[in-house]
Amino acid sequence: MRATPFQVSLIGEIELPCEHESPGTARTVVNEWLGKNHPASFNVRLVVSELVTNSVRYASLYTSKGIGLRLYDVGEAVRVEVQDSGAKHAYPKLDAPQSDIENSVREGGRGLFIVEKYSVLWGVTFIQNPLGCIVWAEVPLQEPTPEEFDSTVRA
Repeated sequence: MRATPFQVSLIGEIELPCEHESPGTARTVVNEWLGKNHPASFNVRLVVSELVTNSVRYASLYTSKGIGLRLYDVGEAVRVEVQDSGAKHAYPKLDAPQSDIENSVREGGRGLFIVEKYSVLWGVTFIQNPLGCIVWAEVPLQEPTPEEFDSTVRA
């Protein structure tokens, strides 16, 4: 919860097809919106890539509708919103951490851990019209230290 009022301004929004190329397209669009010198550019691209990949992977099982991507400037962070119509069937959640050996050989399952690590807040908002969900994350302008990142990745 924020203790002080803040201004919210839309940085950009786009509708992406629910296709395997969409995470790459999303990263390119975020680069254009934020520019190379934005302090959170890399982290926002990483979070966007993970959330759009999840939408393509899971929401596409139930729908052929597109994926909405929006970025907002919320002061000390960039808010990322990825909207799809798969909420009725797939609820985004963190899986229980696995052992180091299991983590080293698994192909997937790290996306939401990355989102959690690079975000000060993240969550899911369910919507009725159109039916679906918005997975959102607020990425701070200041990057986590390597020690902070390492402690989460190894958890």
